[in-house]
Amino acid sequence: MKRMFLVISLLFVSIIVAGCGTTSTKKEVKYYDNDFVTDLGKALDARWAYTDDEANADVVMTEEGYETATQTELDVIEKYQDLKFKDSKLKEAALAYINELKNGLEVAKTYGSDSFYDNWEKHYDSRTSKLIAINDIKKIEVSEKNQSILDELLASGKEVQTKNKNEDTIKSFADSLTFTLDEANSDESLSYYIYTATAENTTQLNFEYLFLDIKLIDDQGTTVDTQTIYENDWAANEKRNLEFTTDKTFSTIQITVNDYSLED
Repeated sequence: MKRMFLVISLLFVSIIVAGCGTTSTKKEVKYYDNDFVTDLGKALDARWAYTDDEANADVVMTEEGYETATQTELDVIEKYQDLKFKDSKLKEAALAYINELKNGLEVAKTYGSDSFYDNWEKHYDSRTSKLIAINDIKKIEVSEKNQSILDELLASGKEVQTKNKNEDTIKSFADSLTFTLDEANSDESLSYYIYTATAENTTQLNFEYLFLDIKLIDDQGTTVDTQTIYENDWAANEKRNLEFTTDKTFSTIQITVNDYSLED
């Protein structure tokens, strides 16, 4: 009886020990969503501390200054590209922002070239729009003295997002246009061809003006002619007849948006 009791006791202890061992080996997964957003605020504060420091006034607007300001942010948040996030969209937005900062370092290296300022502006626009994507998921917090700078960045990012959305919409609209030969009014003997399209402004945007470039391409892939269509005061949902003429024969029409302006 004592022997059986001893065996049962040993089995019971073994089960408890095994259970404790299993529990101790389980590691709680650490997610870094909140840590990233907190450190992003600190990274922005650190960047602005550098750019606002009077001691750096002579270098801020140089290659060294652009690189240092950008690297200052990266030093704080680059580690998060390899850490786990619970929110996959936040992780995606974090990676996009980190990669844009890395792109900023590459652009900074071109300081002094003819293309630098255009490329830096593109980087700035892309960076601010990516900040918006993060802030829409989790609010970015910076020091009180820098809040107005962050607000300005986020406002700029909103403008960039709106502009990008509009450009995608207008491009899709241009791609949807279908021109056909107006045989009744064309004259093949004179190599005079009229192409028309009935188009409804489905963009939900009111154009002050819209320029479209029409590229005519033959079956060899050679551009044989280019034409431009200009429309002004084109309201959303308004239908118009678009037209261009050419004396060339072609197999493909390529339409691109040259320029546009939207009514306020």
